[in-house]
This record gives sequence, structure tokens and C-alpha cells, in this order.
Amino acid sequence: MEQVKKAFGTLRKNWILAIPIYLARLVPALFSIYIFSEISTELTSMLSVEEIGEAQHVLENFEQVTREFFQANRDYILASVIVAVLGIIMNFIAMPATFGMIKENLEQGERLDPSRIFPNAGRYFGKYLLYRIGNLSLWIFFILLSILVIVLAALVGARVDEGMAVLLVMLLGLAVILMAAILHLVLKLWFPAMVLEDLGVFEGLKEAFRKSKICFWPLFAGFLGIRIGAWITNMFVNMIIGDVPYLTPVLSNVIPTAALVLLLIFYMLIYRETQKDLVNTEESG
Repeated sequence: MEQVKKAFGTLRKNWILAIPIYLARLVPALFSIYIFSEISTELTSMLSVEEIGEAQHVLENFEQVTREFFQANRDYILASVIVAVLGIIMNFIAMPATFGMIKENLEQGERLDPSRIFPNAGRYFGKYLLYRIGNLSLWIFFILLSILVIVLAALVGARVDEGMAVLLVMLLGLAVILMAAILHLVLKLWFPAMVLEDLGVFEGLKEAFRKSKICFWPLFAGFLGIRIGAWITNMFVNMIIGDVPYLTPVLSNVIPTAALVLLLIFYMLIYRETQKDLVNTEESG
């Protein structure tokens, strides 16, 4: 597919695009290894046979021992929360920075350098925050609406025939899953619309639905192809490198990061091409 090839070419020439997201994945992972290795060491010592008894007794008292352990080690729990917050903060810097740099590359065609990370993060941080809030709100609404429809269908169907009610609920459940998958894919164009056309959150959502009607199948094919390719490649990489503390996250995050950045570039490319097609169609019409 042409846009996927272009995405690969863009990332190959501008590998700097992967740095913000790679660091946003790597840093919290390294902190987590340190924190949970400490927790594991302490928990193992507390569950030692000398202190508690035979294995059967350990299993019987595992819940109590674990509860007492975490009550006595609030610092570790606090550190875990800090790591989670750190990951969120870094993600809120990395994603707008990456989208902004992709836009610069698409518009100017120049090689990027690290100095463009923070200016783009600052420029698009507000938009990204609104996008994430809007995205979360939309999914909450979709889930609640789906639950309401399924429950009402079950109640109405149960009054007619229980077997029919079960069948109806199953069909509605499958329909909801399919709609969720389609919505998930369509919303991939939401933030690209906000960045490329400098739109607000609602205008960006409207344009995402508008463009997806034209490019849905290419969008689906590119998304699926990159995801499957990355999954297979990453599986083999993890099999080769094994589990080496601190080194494994450094290596195992390379493929997922590259795949994600490829997808972001792909979303921006396919949105821009669809916009050009729409403009050309309107002008010719």
C-alpha cells in the first residue's frame, strides 16, 4: 500500500520521530522493574519457610501476609503510583510532540532534529488534552448506550420468549463489538484532523467521520498490516533476547514504538491524501 510505504520511508529518514514515544515507554518500564523487583525481594523474604512454615501454610496465609506486607510498605505503593503518573505525563508530552513533528515533515519535507520535540509538545498539548477528554467521554457514552440497549432488548425479549431473548442479546453483543471496532478505527483520524487542519475537538471529530467514509478500507488494511507485522516481529525479537533485567525493556520496546510511530505517520498521510481527494472532487464538481 502506497501510504504504508511512505510511512516507512518517513520513519527511516526521520528516526528522531520515535524518540519521544520510545522514552515515554522506556523510562516508566525501567522504574517499574526497579520498584517491583524490590517488592518481590521483600515479599519473598516474608514468605520464607523459616519465618512462616511449610508451603501449604504459606498458601493458606498468603492473603494475610500480602496485606500486611503492603500495609507495611506504603512507600513502594506510592512509588508505583508515581511511575504510573510519570508514564501518563510523558505520554502527554510524547504524543503531541510526535504528531507535530510529523506535520512539520509532511509540510516542509525537511529532516527533523531533537530541538523540535518540546516546541511541538507545547504547541499541541492543549489539543491533545481536549482530544483525550473527548475520546474518553465518547467511549463512556458508547458503552453506557450499548449496555442500555442490550438490557432493554433482554427485558423486552424475555417477555416474549427466553430463547429469543438470549439470541437477541448475543446478536446485539456482536453488533456492539463490531461497532466498537469500527469506531476505534475511525477515531484514529480524530487527532490528525485537529493537527493537520488546526481544528477544535468537535470539528476534528466531525472531519474524522467525514474522511473515514472515503478511506475506511485503506485505513483498515494499513492498520491491520502494520499491527500484525509488528506483533510477529516483536514475538521473534522477545524470543531471541529473552528476559534480561533492564536490558529487555530497552530492546523489546523498539518494535512496538516503531510500529506505533508508523501508524501515526500512516494516519496523517492517509488523512492528508483523503483531504486532497475531497478538494479535487469539489473543484471538479
